Amino acid sequence: MGKITTDKRAGFTLMELMVYIAIVGIVVIVAGQAFSNSTKMRVRTQSMLKASEVAENVAVIFKDDIAQMGAKSAMEAGSTDNGNNFGDVHTSVYMDPAPGSCSSADFSSFRMSASSDQSDLTIRRLRYDANGHYQAVEEVRWYVNDGKLIRSCKLVEKDAGLTVGADDPCGDVNGTAIEVEMAEGVETFNIIPARPGALGDAIQIFPAVGESEFRLVPRNDGTHVLLTVYNEGVAVNRGGTSQTLTGFHSNYNTSTQAVVAESERKVNEVIVVKNETLSEVSWQSLCAREGSHFTFEAGVEYEISFEIPYPGSSSDKSMMFVPGVDHMSVGLRNVETGDLPKVNNVVQLNDFMFFPPLDDKGGGMRSMRFTVPHTLENVCLAFTFACFSPLVAQGKVTITKLKVSKVPSSSYNFDGFESETHKTDKQNVKAFKIVLDVKRNGESGHVEMIVPTPSNGPTD
Repeated sequence: MGKITTDKRAGFTLMELMVYIAIVGIVVIVAGQAFSNSTKMRVRTQSMLKASEVAENVAVIFKDDIAQMGAKSAMEAGSTDNGNNFGDVHTSVYMDPAPGSCSSADFSSFRMSASSDQSDLTIRRLRYDANGHYQAVEEVRWYVNDGKLIRSCKLVEKDAGLTVGADDPCGDVNGTAIEVEMAEGVETFNIIPARPGALGDAIQIFPAVGESEFRLVPRNDGTHVLLTVYNEGVAVNRGGTSQTLTGFHSNYNTSTQAVVAESERKVNEVIVVKNETLSEVSWQSLCAREGSHFTFEAGVEYEISFEIPYPGSSSDKSMMFVPGVDHMSVGLRNVETGDLPKVNNVVQLNDFMFFPPLDDKGGGMRSMRFTVPHTLENVCLAFTFACFSPLVAQGKVTITKLKVSKVPSSSYNFDGFESETHKTDKQNVKAFKIVLDVKRNGESGHVEMIVPTPSNGPTD
């Protein structure tokens, strides 16, 4: 009997192959489109990030330049006071202080021209050495040429001892300006000067406008211990134009010659209130009174300023203050809790540290500027002292000329002031607004920034 065999080799029919190829083709097309879109998105994102990075980097350099505009005072090396008089003014930093007619004098340190979206700005400022001595007057220009942002620099005048080397960023006096390309693909470079004097000086919010007296109230609540406070008339616990603090708590054990254990450490703190002669001694009650607590608006710039005079004697123990060991600071306190102000359990402003005079030249003004991310209400100003070195607690510290101010630089008016047609007003311009757009591979990076220039004009 013969064998019956079966061919077990399987295959695809033509129809099956056509369906299979069609499905594979669809998958390839979809995958290819997805890959193409992903690549395009990645390239676009990279271009956007690069354009933004370029714009931000250029804005930082521009800010550094323009913030120093008008710097005119320097210590002169070899002067009779050994270069300690920071007051010698170099008038060549002005654009045109004496053009022959006082009505058209230009005591500003800038000139500019602008179209709708491109500005050409030239500024002047001093160059200093490492010791603050005058070296030269620099003239820096920012302008756009064929879509490229250019920064150029040359010296207007210089000290006889200054040698301008090949690697100097500025051209020599009467020489050619050194030009550097800062960015390409610049679509907008618009510099807008603030309207001069639109808001006047800083707005004093404490003490009240026209007043100069204040009072420091010691805080005593367990971790804070009392100290002695007297005014310029040596009246204890009375306000005035100055407040002197003595009798600081020492966290240094003279017997063991070491800092006391952390659990035993205490600090001194005084709360700033308006000068009222009241029987109340509670810092919270006094702080809660009208005119002693503050509201700080979000995004608005404020300044705390005060002077610490030299104590009058090099033997005063406050001059034994050890930076990094002893602590002196000023900051805000919540009226109810006495703690740093918080929003949603997040501290909104930490204290600012400061030093007392460490020699006979260390006295002078201390100033701290700040903004807060959220509006703060019902807060007081406080000074905190913690002494850990052996002697500083035996000294005294005087605080005078204390002010809390609202700084107008956060609210400059940029309404298109024509600086070159109002030359006599240019010296009062104290801020500029920069708008910069840089395009990279079709994607744009945008920066908008306000830069204060406090030294522009005949006085700083």
